[in-house]
Amino acid sequence: MAELKSCKICKLNYQVTDDDLKFYESVSPVFNGKKYFIPSPTLCPNCRQQRRLSFCNEFNLYPGECGMCKKRTLTEHPPHANQPIYCKECWHSDKWEPRDFGREVDFGRPFFDQVHDLKSSVPAQALTIDGENLNCDYMHYAGSSKNCYLIMHADFCENCSYGYGFKKVISCVDGFYNLHSELCYDCVDVYKCYGLKGCQDCVNCSSSAFLRDCIGCQNCFLSVGLRNKQYYFQSKQLSKEEYESKMREIDLGSYTQYQKCHARLKELEKDYCFKQFHTTNVQNCSGDYLKNCKDVQFGFDCEDVEGGKYLFQMVLGSKNVYDIYQYGTNLQASYECCISGANGYGLVFTLDGHMSSKNLAYCWYIEHGENLFGCVSMHHRSYCILNKQYTQEEYEALVPKVIEHMQKSNEWGEFFDSKIALFGYNKTTAQMWFPMKKEDVLTRGWKWDEYESERPNVVSVIKAADLPDNISDVDDEILQAAIECEESGKLFKLTPFELSFYRDNRLPLPRKAFYQRNLARFARRNPRKFYKRSCEKCSKEILTTYTKELAAKVCCEECYMKAVY
Repeated sequence: MAELKSCKICKLNYQVTDDDLKFYESVSPVFNGKKYFIPSPTLCPNCRQQRRLSFCNEFNLYPGECGMCKKRTLTEHPPHANQPIYCKECWHSDKWEPRDFGREVDFGRPFFDQVHDLKSSVPAQALTIDGENLNCDYMHYAGSSKNCYLIMHADFCENCSYGYGFKKVISCVDGFYNLHSELCYDCVDVYKCYGLKGCQDCVNCSSSAFLRDCIGCQNCFLSVGLRNKQYYFQSKQLSKEEYESKMREIDLGSYTQYQKCHARLKELEKDYCFKQFHTTNVQNCSGDYLKNCKDVQFGFDCEDVEGGKYLFQMVLGSKNVYDIYQYGTNLQASYECCISGANGYGLVFTLDGHMSSKNLAYCWYIEHGENLFGCVSMHHRSYCILNKQYTQEEYEALVPKVIEHMQKSNEWGEFFDSKIALFGYNKTTAQMWFPMKKEDVLTRGWKWDEYESERPNVVSVIKAADLPDNISDVDDEILQAAIECEESGKLFKLTPFELSFYRDNRLPLPRKAFYQRNLARFARRNPRKFYKRSCEKCSKEILTTYTKELAAKVCCEECYMKAVY
């Protein structure tokens, strides 16, 4: 029967429905004919999500060295973590064996501590990169790409840089959730678009700049809420000749003018009535930024997902999944996982379950694994517990004993405790979505990390304020210097590809480091919370993810559709 529970962390009440209980039962493992039921969660959905995110360092990268071939690389692991790392090629090679680190289960210790100790000893990939990649040494939580640099949560990309949430895109730079698009810059949530600059929430648009909530538009500039329009300039219809004349006066290669356009778009948005949610082709769903989804409840940033709840950043065909943060790509029948997918099945309480893995429980980075329990940093292995090899019969006899041990220690049915996360809370994705102060983090027994990499030794440093305003005035010597971020004070350098992109597309040099630019784009998106507001048109009470700061006016879907079509 449905349960009303109190979260053991935040103390807020939350409901576990009959359908939830049926799902937990459906994914509970069976050994020797006995089902080991996964209990209902002891944390509310938000605290469960926060716990998973506390294991994800998606943006803070450090200089490192492969422990096998000694190649210099970037890594998600700070030097003081003392985590052994291998580059992607060495990690996947047959020159080492993860089972050599295997150990017996100690029934006198909490199982999570044993997994953590194992994780700390087994070499990890310096960066999480999957699939076939060409010239993509510096990307993280990404895969199957070509000629890409510093893209995260990305797959099937080519010639892209500085992006988060890129899927099947070409030549996109400095974006947040660019999907199936090409040649887009400084864009947030664009889908099947081409040649956009400074745009947000656009679908099937091309050759335009500074658009918001536009569909099927081309050759438009500084406009909001357009549908299937051409030659609009500041929300006014012009002839082709008038539009081209106006655009000749606009030089987006000037940083000053580019920023003025951003500010002007914000002004135009104040009088616009936004739809309560960003959803396209959904059936029986609740959440935001959903595309082609069915029977998804409390889902955010999901595409092509059927059947699930509490899902975040799941794409490309996931089905029957609960409590998953990121990835998907045909992940099925899985629960409480983080960054897992690519044809996975039957994954529970697993961090980084990849590449056709099946029947994993409490694992921590697995590729092509099957029937593994409490294993870390393994690929193409099966019937292992804590990286120790067993026969199928031995495995199926021992796992129930481990589960019974975990039941006694109150670990069974819980995701890994944030206390054993490898990173300081402030260096994880959790700090983006659930910001906390240092003293509050330490009070919970979690880690805080104030380490910063040494400033690079460069020929010269240019303060952001001293950069040329116009890209036309930038020479190649800029590639030898480092730029001091105007917000964080950290140094960053331009790549040759990046400089060529700015020149070819008449765009100014950035004044902030990539992470600060990403935070600014992140702040332009709606939070993953529901707010009660009144429809601007019909006054009925609605739920929305728009705060009043993000949108002064919000309307229900019915009123919105009448207004824009």
